[in-house]
Amino acid sequence: MERKPFSRLALAAFIAAVLGAIVFTRATRIALGEDISPLVLYGVVLIYLLTVLMLTLVWKSKATKGAIDVTNYTAFWQNAVRYTLALDMMMFGCQKFCHQQFYVPLGILDDPFTAIPNEMLMWAFMGRYHSMVNIIASLEILGGALLLFRKTRLVGAFVLLPMLLNIMLLDLYYLNLLVQAYVALELLAVIYLILLEYRRLVEFFLIAKGNAPLYNFRRQGVGYAVKASVIIIPALALSMHHYETNYTEITGKYEVKRVFINNTDQTQAPCRDSVLTHVFIDRYDLVLGYPDYRNKVIGRYTYNPETKQITVAFHYPMKDTLTATITPGNGEMKTLVGKMGSKELRIEMERVTPVNN
Repeated sequence: MERKPFSRLALAAFIAAVLGAIVFTRATRIALGEDISPLVLYGVVLIYLLTVLMLTLVWKSKATKGAIDVTNYTAFWQNAVRYTLALDMMMFGCQKFCHQQFYVPLGILDDPFTAIPNEMLMWAFMGRYHSMVNIIASLEILGGALLLFRKTRLVGAFVLLPMLLNIMLLDLYYLNLLVQAYVALELLAVIYLILLEYRRLVEFFLIAKGNAPLYNFRRQGVGYAVKASVIIIPALALSMHHYETNYTEITGKYEVKRVFINNTDQTQAPCRDSVLTHVFIDRYDLVLGYPDYRNKVIGRYTYNPETKQITVAFHYPMKDTLTATITPGNGEMKTLVGKMGSKELRIEMERVTPVNN
């Protein structure tokens, strides 16, 4: 029997075993929840992984003697990778259709963005319209189904590749390390399946000539100039754009400690609903915040860092003007003193969150 490289079989078996263990664990958790003991579940998974490891060592010994068809075994485990990925994509898609993903409690949706955990924030955005969730679910199911058939498995891998890459990037910033590792493994498995067709892909993308008609400029340099313009035009447009200065010494979220209007301390007022509690200063706007998060006064400002003077033209919900100076205090404490309309204003505030841009 002709001997084939064993490394391909070992790699396919390793990927299928690890991915299969994770998918089996997830499927069991979905089906049984807390009704199955973690000891039993992880014990079964460990036995499975050890069994595949021992079989791989046995096959290695037999392959050295030419006693097994390595190609046939390799094909089996490559198909196992495809099956496992297809199964997981099917489960993910069906979970979305059954409202088991992108669900956020209504009580959390009324919280400010900064108070919502990262995972819930992502799920709230993605799940705002369930029709979009259904489209994502359909693509997952489609990609998984295409992996199961010989003539469409490469198409299925290309359907899943950008979707898993997008999911991995979202998880990288919004979810925990365990989820990131799980999605990264699935993404690597899809890349592995694509690279199995490396020669076909090189032929298709780099060697074979397309059937679309070609247009040739009379001068070759014109063609290069047209291609370069897709970089030059955006660069010129952005270089000519007027950028607002990011005054990092004042930008951020402030908690108001005391506020005086016409020399009267408002923090001592019996009714606190209309007492200023927060000031937000970002790259463009200054916002006055009150106990009810829906009650805000928003305006565009200009700032002179030399004189510390800030001028704000409020435009929502009413039009008014604030002219004041911002003087630094101890630590992150700052004092804003000026005039808003006909009222004398003094705000003692502490920066609690700088603007990260």
